[in-house]
Amino acid sequence: MAQKIQSITGMSDILPADVCLWRTLEATARRQFENYGFSEIRTPLLEETALFARGIGTDTQVVQKEMYTFEDRGGDSVTLRPEGTAGVMRAYLQHSLDAADGITKLYYMGPMFRYERPQKGRFRQFHQIGVEIIGTDSPGADAEAVIMMDRLAKALGISDFRLEINSLGTLEERKPYLTNLIDYFKGVSGEMCADCIKRLDTNPLRILDCKQEACREKAKGAPTILDAIGYGSRQAFEAFKTSLHNANVAFVVNPRIVRGLDYYEKTTFEFVSDKLGAQSTFSGGGRYSGLAMELGAKKPVPAVGFSIGCERLILLMEEAKKKDGAGQNLSGVYFIGLNEGCFYECQKLVQRARDAGVKAEMDYTAKSMKSQMRRANKLGYKYAAIVGDDEVAQGVVQLKNLASGEQNKMGIGDVINRAKNLPDRL
Repeated sequence: MAQKIQSITGMSDILPADVCLWRTLEATARRQFENYGFSEIRTPLLEETALFARGIGTDTQVVQKEMYTFEDRGGDSVTLRPEGTAGVMRAYLQHSLDAADGITKLYYMGPMFRYERPQKGRFRQFHQIGVEIIGTDSPGADAEAVIMMDRLAKALGISDFRLEINSLGTLEERKPYLTNLIDYFKGVSGEMCADCIKRLDTNPLRILDCKQEACREKAKGAPTILDAIGYGSRQAFEAFKTSLHNANVAFVVNPRIVRGLDYYEKTTFEFVSDKLGAQSTFSGGGRYSGLAMELGAKKPVPAVGFSIGCERLILLMEEAKKKDGAGQNLSGVYFIGLNEGCFYECQKLVQRARDAGVKAEMDYTAKSMKSQMRRANKLGYKYAAIVGDDEVAQGVVQLKNLASGEQNKMGIGDVINRAKNLPDRL
């Protein structure tokens, strides 16, 4: 017997029972983003490796350890996308999307790939939803992105989270700060993890984001970036905070937020929930301007954006659903024929309902009413349309609300209208 083939480690199936939450997330995000004037963009899963090496940063953990990189049949080095921003910026530059308007507002959703140790809310194939506002350096754009994410989380029923914000200043402002940071961490390097010791030479800012407990403890005494940023960055950060206040978005300032990619500067932010354990951030992002030049542009292009870890947000949606006591999402009509003749009449009615845009189902063979009713409940249908000889003669059905047990006689046109409106009562 051939060995059973299983899914690859860290690449999970999303089963039909779980898809409902995913569709809710995606539909709510699309509606929210488009209400704010964003348009969807879809970029390839596979890009030139140089896009991510130059865009994310060669010294980042993502590029050094986590990317799925290989040579294609033509000998070119290609990579499955580990994040969405670099591909969006590449498309923005390649297709001159700024020609239509000086400010371009885009959103994307889809799978990303990183070779990480699988754990709760983190997989090797994972999904992100993200947005980018390209072409403006206004802190109002930073605030719009954060406000939109705050409203999206609340629209999904999630309330137990906090927003943490920071400013990294400009790249120039960071230079003297990084010198001070290196001097501090060199004094305690004997108690830091091996990765952070390497980061002293390659990317010292990333030490502040290390998840190892010893490094986190030492980072508490490190100098903070907020003490080093210049007047312009400080003013932009204050304007950003004012806009959040005006939109009733609560936040805390966390000077340890640095994010994991090299292109961030000035505003950074994370949405965090303690319900997720160690992987507590379910959305994060910030401002950047140098990414475009890394990808071949002649000058910096100011932009701000964020991404959502969909798997983590789905976990929070599941928790919110349990907390609210929400049951099965009942919908649609299940047609039940009481004998073989009525079974064929049901086939006609099911097709009429489906053609009218109503979710409708029936069994594939004539069975007992008890068996058909059991299947209707099992599949989560809200209504059962029962058809016997009398109903066929009168051109009606007995429509039963499976949640309340209430039952009424009505024509198929009324059944379709009721099913479309999904009233609480018949």
